[in-house]
Amino acid sequence: MVNEEPLAEAQVPKVPATPQKLALGAAAELLIASRIALLGYQVYRPLADDRGVDLLVDVGDGRHVAVQVKAVRHTTSSYVFMRKSTFALEPWTVLALVVYGNSLDDQPQVYFVPATEWRSPRPPLTNYDYVGGKSSPEYGLNIRKAWTDELAEWSADSDHIHRLMQHAHPELT
Repeated sequence: MVNEEPLAEAQVPKVPATPQKLALGAAAELLIASRIALLGYQVYRPLADDRGVDLLVDVGDGRHVAVQVKAVRHTTSSYVFMRKSTFALEPWTVLALVVYGNSLDDQPQVYFVPATEWRSPRPPLTNYDYVGGKSSPEYGLNIRKAWTDELAEWSADSDHIHRLMQHAHPELT
């Protein structure tokens, strides 16, 4: 017995014109992981992201660097933050910031900011305790109009990344 009914055309879901926030974050994590791996480091991804660590980098001698990855699409201004409870101000903790342009054809800008910079924050870095407030204490970073100048010292060229990885555990140097 042959079914003579015409086949229904498959409905293909519409692809969004721009990636959603979670997709930008996941793409940023892969971008950062590949950049670090191409420099010769082993990079690991935790099974869960409940401790503010998106990537763990093996820097040798049983030592690691914890990397928190944040991604934004640059418009006029943006803000990223890390909870103080999970972002240790230690040399082995780094914020990797990926700033996507207005078009997906634009090359993303990447910055590696050592967590120790928040010990004495200066703009664009922030430190909020929210005493008596509803929000948890946080360290933040403002991406403002002059963001390229303000973030330039943390631009993620290979020398900067190597320096951060090598100085993550000063007891080894």
